[in-house]
Amino acid sequence: MKNTIKALSILLLTAGLVVAQPVSVQTGRQQKKENKELKKDQKEIHNAVYKKSEKMAKKEAKKLEREGWKTMGLPIAKQLDETWLKMYDRDASGYPRYMWAQEMATGNSFAAAQSQADNVAKLRIASQVSSSVAALTDIALANQEINAKEAASITKTVENAKVLVSQKLGRTFKTMEIYQELSNNNYRIRVTMFYDMKAAVAIAREVMLEELKKDSDVNKAQLEKIMGMDKLMEQVAKDMPQYDEIAE
Repeated sequence: MKNTIKALSILLLTAGLVVAQPVSVQTGRQQKKENKELKKDQKEIHNAVYKKSEKMAKKEAKKLEREGWKTMGLPIAKQLDETWLKMYDRDASGYPRYMWAQEMATGNSFAAAQSQADNVAKLRIASQVSSSVAALTDIALANQEINAKEAASITKTVENAKVLVSQKLGRTFKTMEIYQELSNNNYRIRVTMFYDMKAAVAIAREVMLEELKKDSDVNKAQLEKIMGMDKLMEQVAKDMPQYDEIAE
């Protein structure tokens, strides 16, 4: 599966770079002409990427089906196609549009396995933000904005706040949910969960700042500086996993 994802990621990222090229500041007729050409290029690239990912999804789906994976929802190929496209979706600022997590869990019933997979996926999304805060803390320490004791206090509090963040995330959406029926009558479920990146970062920032202000040795002004929304968005984008880091 990793080879399939690598091939798709190269295709999607290349297309993303082309689409992301800024339009030169122009005026009048020339500006309108360039905007029209850009929209045409974007549409052609999107169509080409979609057709390619759809073909690859069908091939991967057949492999999963041979391994005994089933679905109660959309066909596996459709789920894979939607998942891959969303993983490389970007907003107008160039940031990933979504944070995601893929998890697998086993339980003695479908509902038990599903609940466990969902909860761990939410926790993984929260962990992505926590890791980014830890990176910003290391940067602040290196720049002598905080001392080692303060950095340790932030790291400990942020780690403890992950569960609170995962609980606050609220409604997420899944692009993929497939299952296997095992020989011992247990169920194995695999989910891929997405959450709007800006919303996730905003929720995590609010929760973590509140926890840090209660338990950290760092003053409010230092915390606000370290966890500025723009800095955190940028760091989360850097720390976002590539697909084959979380795939089987």
